[in-house]
Amino acid sequence: MPGKRSLEWSRLDNAAKIFPSTSSKTDTNVFRFYCELKSPIDSAVLQNAVNTAIKDFPNFLCVMKKGAFWYYLEQCDIEPVVIEESKTICSPIYEDKKKLLLEISYYKNRINLEIYHALSDGTGAMQLLKTIVYHYIKILHKAEFGDDLPLLDNDASFAQKSSDSFRKYYQKIKNTPKTKSSKSYKLKMKKRDADHLQVIEGIASVKNVLEVAHKYNTTLTIYLTAVYMDAIHKEMSLQNERRPVVLNIPVNLRKIFPSETTKNFFGMIGVEYNYSKKTGDFADMIATIDRSFKEELQKDRLSARMNKLSALEHNPFIRIAPLPLKNIALRWGRRIADSKVTAVISNVGKVDMPQEMASYIDMFGVLASTLRLQLCISSFGDRLQMGFTSSFVSTDIQKNFFRMLTENGIDVEIRSNDFDISAGEMKKDASMS
Repeated sequence: MPGKRSLEWSRLDNAAKIFPSTSSKTDTNVFRFYCELKSPIDSAVLQNAVNTAIKDFPNFLCVMKKGAFWYYLEQCDIEPVVIEESKTICSPIYEDKKKLLLEISYYKNRINLEIYHALSDGTGAMQLLKTIVYHYIKILHKAEFGDDLPLLDNDASFAQKSSDSFRKYYQKIKNTPKTKSSKSYKLKMKKRDADHLQVIEGIASVKNVLEVAHKYNTTLTIYLTAVYMDAIHKEMSLQNERRPVVLNIPVNLRKIFPSETTKNFFGMIGVEYNYSKKTGDFADMIATIDRSFKEELQKDRLSARMNKLSALEHNPFIRIAPLPLKNIALRWGRRIADSKVTAVISNVGKVDMPQEMASYIDMFGVLASTLRLQLCISSFGDRLQMGFTSSFVSTDIQKNFFRMLTENGIDVEIRSNDFDISAGEMKKDASMS
């Protein structure tokens, strides 16, 4: 397979280092990207498509190994085998065994790609899924397309795809300014069983949501972030309003620091709103979030945060610490970081495929494992997917979110994996005024 001889093992990138130390049944650090087609999946054709697509991603054919000081990735000759979906969403993938860190499955008309976060981020995962879907449709409809189908923009070299962009852009800077962060409002609700992630998705029209967002003179992402924040606020007591609602938002660093890597290359920004110090008016929330986005997405701010995190990896005392001690430290650091966050929202953006294939595709979507509550957003054509994953029994925040959308004239199709909550009940509740 092209590229396999050039790299036998590789270090985990800076963002990936925390995942092996903190993975558990409760938080598997797995995310799912999926594509729903307009006809049932042919498993044999899908396997053929995967065999072809993975040739462009040889760096994904690896297993996780434990070293004396760090975990690392070792290339292997294991090939991904397509299976019919049978496990719960975002089930554990890394199990300290010699197995791939990705799984590909199908169910009815849906193709699922689940990836362990130490292997890649959302951008890398979406590139692989798009390539699989591309070859699947191309093989299935070969007679219709012939040789006229445009190629995907996927021509980066193996070295570029497997590069560590955190190392490339790291700058050793002394006296990095410290950022103050207040304690956030915490979601304290009854938890579900560790191995059952609750999923509630809403499907809406991109055009419809944009029309509403533009009424507030804002973007789709900022509008939905404000709705999410307000949905959380509706479940807060007056006493809890003393603490701000803090949302963490992953940012694709490739848009600011040029890179073709399929490894992790993302940063996190935070937006917050303190209801005890502000009006709570929706327009004020949007204005506050908009200012936070503009401040946090400045290149120098992102660079400083990236350097601060990378500096830990380059610290000589940390480097010589044995892996068991690093595991303890990373788990402790993760708990501290989580204590400063209320929930997470991630918009992977618009998914593009060759126009010739659009008529065969219904939608794309993304879901992520979480210890609390996370909202993932993606779009294809006019189909906007908003996927909540939750470790809680309560669905009140999700209901608040979709209710606010329907109150603004946005029609939402609701889907859920929860046997205790039918999609019809959720939609009825979300439509209540």
